[in-house]
Amino acid sequence: MRIRSFFKGRSQPRAQLRHALRLRQAGDIWGALTILEELYDKLPSAEIAIELSSLIGTVSKYADVRSAMELGFDNSFYLSTNSDVRAATQDGSTHYLLHGWKEGRNPSPFFDHAFYRSRNPSLEPAEFPLAHFAREGHAAGTPTNAIGNRYWFEPFAPADTQWQALLPARMTDKTEAVVIVPVYQGFKETMTAIYHAVASRGDDNYCLLVVNDKSPDETIDRALQSLADRGLFEYRVSDMNRGFVQTCNHAIEKLSRDLDVVLLNSDAYVFPGWFKRLRAHASDPKVATVTPLSNNATICSYPLPNRNNLLALECSPQLLDAMAATTNKGLSVEAPTGVGFCLYMRRNIIDEIGAFDPDAFKLGYGEENDFCMRALNRGYKNLIAGDVFVFHTGSVSFSAITEENFDKGQQALSGKHPSYFPLVRAHIRADPERYLRRRLDIARLASAMNGATIFVTRKGDDGIDAYLACERQKLRANQGSFFTILVHDDCRASVDTDFGVFVPNLGDIDLRSEFQLLGDLFFKLSPKIIHVNSVAGIDWHWQKKLLELIQHCGSAYKYVGHDYSAVSHCHHLLRPDGIYVPEPTIAERRSWSRMIDHSGSRDICDPDKRLEAYAEFLAHAAVVEVPSHAAKAIFEREFPSINFKVVPHADHLPHTPYAQRRSHDERVRIVVIGALGHHEGIDVLTALATDARNRDLKLDYTLIGHSDSDGLLKECGVSITGRQHSEREALDRIRLVQPDLILIPSIWPETFCSTLSIALKLKIPPVVFDIGAQAERVAPLGWGVSLPIGLAFATHQLSEAILDLDIDELWQARDLEPTLSQRD
Repeated sequence: MRIRSFFKGRSQPRAQLRHALRLRQAGDIWGALTILEELYDKLPSAEIAIELSSLIGTVSKYADVRSAMELGFDNSFYLSTNSDVRAATQDGSTHYLLHGWKEGRNPSPFFDHAFYRSRNPSLEPAEFPLAHFAREGHAAGTPTNAIGNRYWFEPFAPADTQWQALLPARMTDKTEAVVIVPVYQGFKETMTAIYHAVASRGDDNYCLLVVNDKSPDETIDRALQSLADRGLFEYRVSDMNRGFVQTCNHAIEKLSRDLDVVLLNSDAYVFPGWFKRLRAHASDPKVATVTPLSNNATICSYPLPNRNNLLALECSPQLLDAMAATTNKGLSVEAPTGVGFCLYMRRNIIDEIGAFDPDAFKLGYGEENDFCMRALNRGYKNLIAGDVFVFHTGSVSFSAITEENFDKGQQALSGKHPSYFPLVRAHIRADPERYLRRRLDIARLASAMNGATIFVTRKGDDGIDAYLACERQKLRANQGSFFTILVHDDCRASVDTDFGVFVPNLGDIDLRSEFQLLGDLFFKLSPKIIHVNSVAGIDWHWQKKLLELIQHCGSAYKYVGHDYSAVSHCHHLLRPDGIYVPEPTIAERRSWSRMIDHSGSRDICDPDKRLEAYAEFLAHAAVVEVPSHAAKAIFEREFPSINFKVVPHADHLPHTPYAQRRSHDERVRIVVIGALGHHEGIDVLTALATDARNRDLKLDYTLIGHSDSDGLLKECGVSITGRQHSEREALDRIRLVQPDLILIPSIWPETFCSTLSIALKLKIPPVVFDIGAQAERVAPLGWGVSLPIGLAFATHQLSEAILDLDIDELWQARDLEPTLSQRD
């Protein structure tokens, strides 16, 4: 072995290597990795590096992996977000190298595995993502997560001049509630929290009470005492360490008179107006507690629930709080529990059920949940306030003691309230806070993207998606902002910002109950233009409502006819049984609605009503475009008063040399491209392949892509390459096959036919049916073929027609044409 020869004359390293290899063979990969890493530190050889990469299970070079880990792995974060790892080891790095990266776990708050892989589809499964980023992604500016690369808010020690500018927040006769901040450790966090609590008081009548639970940090005590001496807040120092629960109870029962209280963590930061808004929710006598939204507060977390949202959004936490105050004014939801980082507690409830239980929760971790459950069981409510946002730093370091204390607290909570965890699980499943988060997402989007272009399209159409990719690229080149509204699934819509503004709560908006959210988007955003592509597929009631909303929202809009949803619920103009009907009459289209349609159409309505609605919509559009003259002829027949402008889609494909034909043999190699479904001609391909197999025809079919019936196609003898991740990949796969022809078996009158663009780009003779844009685009070519649509299901004749083609002549005609022309 080469690696053994490298250690010749090095007895100790050789012995270590033998030991590492024995451990690996015995299944102790953890021990083997540890020894090999120590060896590499002493002798950074290529041989050991290869062994390490093999052990890690990656094709990436170990030197790249090691460098990437040093720069991009955060052990504290990894342990804090992976409780199973934390319970087993404090060495998160080794776990990540051996297991975590393969399981898609995130190595730091800034690196999201799933996101990075989605943005780099060519990344091999065995390639170490962090190493790929360090080697290629960083230089290319590839983002590593959907949000950003800095923390949202970091604590600071306010300067003396900042403290001097504050008004006091002490107890007076007008005090309405006491804000209690227990402190123990964390100097910067504590100073920041207290500064914000005093600075944000304004004319709110609350008293700030800071209780030092005999902190071992004398710096904290000196700083707090100095500030208290200035009269900024009430300050008490315990003569003994009571612990969090007893400290809170002492402050609630002995130091707060008979007033309502707000428990505020020493790492939670409030902003102006917070108290008045929070207190307003407690005006209902049935309310026991009120908790605000936060970045880090389990069910109250924003933008993602049940997560510590550390990364910076495009707005500051204070600005987000101001947005919440406006967009969620007076809105709240009921919850089984509040969250203790900032908890408003009404005095009369405390008097009725008592404060925290110091016996069951001596070490904390559940005392506020117990209080909320006791209140709930007495018929009171716990509210989550949607119009207040409080930033919470939270802890990112876990010790074995903290973990143990947390577990004990949770056991005590379950023992006292067996229904607590089922209630919380049901609450999380129902997620009533989602509506509050949705509204905040919309407010942020409207603020950050005012005047943007809004694309509206149906979800999952590859042809439209390719066109929109070009449109978006044009906007990026001109520093234009945009986002997309996708309609789907009967009555749902989702917002996709293409990673521009992080709005994770705007997916699956149910138009039946949340249609107004889309109205808010259009009216608040004042878009530059609304670019409507297709709203096919959603229920006709909501399709019509959406068209009316766009028409009356006050912004200019443009319509591009990618399909025929304006003409029929069968938006490919195929009869539900898959038959192409030239120029279908109203009566014929009406009869289609009485058939069972398996194509996914959900917007059945009377054809006259559809034409009436779309005629009104198109008449008020700033621009109405279609990508081909063939499409224009169909639209003009239905809407004679509308001016349709023909604008062919731009070439979005990467530059590539023309394809070369393989040396001639007896068999004809035919490629079909794309995600093949019924209207794209999967039945035609299946029949052709079956015919070729049954009659032993010299025709070989390859699908560059996938279909909804891959198994059937393979049984018929079709080779399938599988889903491709990019146009470049499709082009490369076609080159490998070196086909004689590209068959486009589409049986609907396409409005443009983006698949044909690939054939034209590679300059491989295309074969199409004589309908729609596919025939229009092939007609000027001397090296393309249009066959009668009547052959689509006359399979024997279609096979014979393909075999009768003079392929040599087509390629010769191609070679005589000096440049690629995609004339219309």
